[in-house]
Amino acid sequence: MLVAQSAFAQSTQVTGTVLDETGEPLIGASVIEKGTATGSATDFDGNFVLFVKDPASAVLQVSYVGYETQDVALKGQTKITVTLKESSALLDEVVVVGYGQQKKESVVGAISQVNSDDLLETPAANLSQAITGKIPGVITSQTSGAPGADDAQIFIRGRATFASDAQPLILVDGIERSFSQIAPDDIETISVLKDASATAVYGVRGANGVMLITTKRGKEQKPVVSLTANWQFQTPTRKDTYLDSYQSVMLLEEALANDGLPSQYSAADIEMYRKSVAGQLSGLDALLYPNVDWYDEVLKSSAPAQRYNASVRGGTKRMRYYASLEYYNQGSLFKELSNDPYGNPSSLHYRRYGFRANADFFLSKDLTLSVNFGTRFEERKGPNSREEDKHSEIYYQANHIPGWLFPVAYQAQNGETTKTLYAGTSQYQLNPYAILAESGYYKGVNTVNETNFIADYKMDWLTPGLSARAMMSFDYENYHRSLYSKSFATYELMKDNNGVPYDPTSIDSYNRFNSDGTLAHSRSSFTLYKLYMEAQLNYKRIFNQVHDVTAMVLYMQNDFRRQSELAHRYQGVVGRVTYGYDNRYLAEINVGYNGSENFAKGRRFGFFPAFSLGWRIAQESFMENTRNWLDNLKLRASYGQVGNDSYSQRFLYEQKWLQIGNDYYFGTSGQTGIFEQQYPNYAVTWERAHKYNVGLEFGLFNSTLTGNIDYFYEKRNDILTEYLTRPWWFGVSSAAGNLGKTTNQGYEIELHYNNSIGRDFNYSVGLTYSHAKNKIVAMDEPANKTGYRKREGHAIGQFFGLIADGFVTQADLDGGKLPVSTFGDVKVGDLKYRDMNGDGFIDDRDETFIGYSDIPENTFALTLGANWKGIGFSVMFQGVDHVSRYYDAEAMYAFVNGGKVKEHHLDRWNPALSEAQNLAQAKYPLLHYDSNGNHNQRQNSFFLKNGSFCRLKNIELSYTLPEKWTKHVFMSQCRFYVNANNLITWDHLDGLTDPESSGSNRYPICKTVNFGVNIQF
Repeated sequence: MLVAQSAFAQSTQVTGTVLDETGEPLIGASVIEKGTATGSATDFDGNFVLFVKDPASAVLQVSYVGYETQDVALKGQTKITVTLKESSALLDEVVVVGYGQQKKESVVGAISQVNSDDLLETPAANLSQAITGKIPGVITSQTSGAPGADDAQIFIRGRATFASDAQPLILVDGIERSFSQIAPDDIETISVLKDASATAVYGVRGANGVMLITTKRGKEQKPVVSLTANWQFQTPTRKDTYLDSYQSVMLLEEALANDGLPSQYSAADIEMYRKSVAGQLSGLDALLYPNVDWYDEVLKSSAPAQRYNASVRGGTKRMRYYASLEYYNQGSLFKELSNDPYGNPSSLHYRRYGFRANADFFLSKDLTLSVNFGTRFEERKGPNSREEDKHSEIYYQANHIPGWLFPVAYQAQNGETTKTLYAGTSQYQLNPYAILAESGYYKGVNTVNETNFIADYKMDWLTPGLSARAMMSFDYENYHRSLYSKSFATYELMKDNNGVPYDPTSIDSYNRFNSDGTLAHSRSSFTLYKLYMEAQLNYKRIFNQVHDVTAMVLYMQNDFRRQSELAHRYQGVVGRVTYGYDNRYLAEINVGYNGSENFAKGRRFGFFPAFSLGWRIAQESFMENTRNWLDNLKLRASYGQVGNDSYSQRFLYEQKWLQIGNDYYFGTSGQTGIFEQQYPNYAVTWERAHKYNVGLEFGLFNSTLTGNIDYFYEKRNDILTEYLTRPWWFGVSSAAGNLGKTTNQGYEIELHYNNSIGRDFNYSVGLTYSHAKNKIVAMDEPANKTGYRKREGHAIGQFFGLIADGFVTQADLDGGKLPVSTFGDVKVGDLKYRDMNGDGFIDDRDETFIGYSDIPENTFALTLGANWKGIGFSVMFQGVDHVSRYYDAEAMYAFVNGGKVKEHHLDRWNPALSEAQNLAQAKYPLLHYDSNGNHNQRQNSFFLKNGSFCRLKNIELSYTLPEKWTKHVFMSQCRFYVNANNLITWDHLDGLTDPESSGSNRYPICKTVNFGVNIQF
């Protein structure tokens, strides 16, 4: 006792307060005197008391989860205040996992996570685009930039099934929901679950991976108001390369001569087209020899967009809240040409109004009630034409209609008035200018309401660490579309028997196609309902300071209904047990027992287990000598089974019958009969994925350098596929069977380096690289099927076509050994195809595997960032490799279906040059007109393009005003920034089209430049 009193008397009491950057106290912050075992923790008011030996020399180390550790030299002080800064490197200390959260250090599954700051570095208002390149193992593929229809496809670790689209299960706040149009500012984290240990709890739906989107919640702090404004403009990543009328007509005449067809234009006509291109024609000559650039006529060079967001976040010990408002307005590249008398626009347009409110009520020390409410109103407007993510009628007509045939419109006298006559012909009646001006418009409104009601109850009174949780969610979505349609006429100026045109100012000088109608109204709508419920028991406890045990068991059911259709239902029980010994040895078991109504009774439920182990090597005593430079070294491994019930058809176990008229006769009277349309598969079940994963995590030099390396292998069986070996004499088509097998394997590398030079300059480097390669093992192909035509042994979705071995030469024709093409006559300069079966003919039976699939095997991203005295800069390069693309006909072929030509057609096989010259420099085969080019326009290796690319995906420059300035106007932060995405793309296409798109007959992918400001109070 005397020794203790003496030691205490030699110490000095130090008191203090630990706060966050907003001035709120941090509860439970650790305060330790460096070099000693003396420590303390802050109370509910952030205060601490500590006894130190010598205040003059003592240094206190203050730390808190999610904040940067700070060393404070007392220099004789006995009362201090410490303000900790949030650490972006530590914000992901807690990782969102299936039906819960875990500390990052204890996670043994393959899980990657990004937070709101990562997403807001890009100007993309669509979340599916914002994640591109930011998460290892996640592949995104955006094929359209249309306003409100620009979602990217998402694949996790490539594609391992051919029965469905292989898209992951996506949950927003625990509920399956669409996520792409949620305001990026509302997102707290996005977690991607990749291996079976992470996804087994989702059982029959987890085989393609799972994405968990968590929205922001309140914090115990003073209210923080954030206002953000963004103004941006978008331009296509690639310009059109269509030739002018003069060059087009020159190539047209060459193509007609190649095909032995009559000339359409004389030398005098061609000279007039040259003058037209030079702007030297007017009046009737300009109408007869037009040089129409349909892109210039119906499209703008850029499209504006703006986005505003306001949010408030705060809370007390009794309540926490987050609320936000968003407005997003995105215009399109379509010109506003509508002649609607009431001013209704026909240009594509998208508006989004969003509201979100998440609140937590701490009713007692044990009971917490939470309410999440999110709503969106999405308004879409556009012309009365087919404008979808996969096709645009405006772009198709602009790509297809020749600019040398007729002008945009004529002006003709109609009685006492002058009338605009939109030009066209019998073949080209859909003048794109007239579509936008006269065909009408549509208005679509989508209303989305999403609600979560959650109760958390701590049951420590029963046993320490036990808690219960219940959640119910009801979502409602309604889409209503009003179409105001009108027919319109197009006109062709007639000529007499001598080819002399009639008077263009007289309306009687024209052939008319269709007629000008009146506006008619029609409606369409659909409604979606979703009811979800879950009940959960959780247990978490540490025994003897070394045995860390957690457990979870959960019941869930999900009902989804569209209109009056039979509901899609899922139901199941899941469980998880984790064990950690001395923060070194980790083990986890995840189990899902759930099912789908898509299968017959007695076969609806399945058991999906997963097991994982982890070893924190750096915590071992034999690694003690490395702790001054090795912060983390963890080895983890997992194995598990997960399911997939997705297929294009429901209820394969049901018999399907079809009525058919005049099936049989009584005398001369036909009677309606029925026949069996599809024989059922009574034993249909889900496909099952067996997933293996090994991972290594490390951190060096006080986490200056961190990284993850994962290797994965997956084999799937029971994939639903059509019967290919069942003979035709079976007499009826059969429902798909569980016949398919695939494998998928690869690896992921993720590296991050963060450091500083001096006090003011911080910089970072990030690198991710992923590889995933799949193979079809079985899909019920006949055993005697020709080997080179079998899909087994090849990648899912690998392209299939003819192999082109260069161009046909005169020697090929003279040699007599050139196979006969069944697709048309072959001339010198046409493509020379390989006769795969040696039968002397080129036909469909010579098609085989070419290139890669349309999903890249390799993806990579390089991120660079720096900050200096409030000036921030970041840049991300993103790319893909080992991917092939086959673009649409208008993007690649010359005069297809009587269409147009582009710049790359100038490099064709030119009959005016010698064969040697053509072999040395031709990049396109001999020109043909319309269907005469069918031989060259087969799906083949010549036109299959290398889809690899590297983009300057995101770049941002920002400036944050000094606090000494902003505090005078009651701001806690004021940040100005300019950022952009898709700014530069390097590819192998020579400007043909954007490498990520599927061609030119859809709204283009755009580059975006954005100017923004964020103010916080």
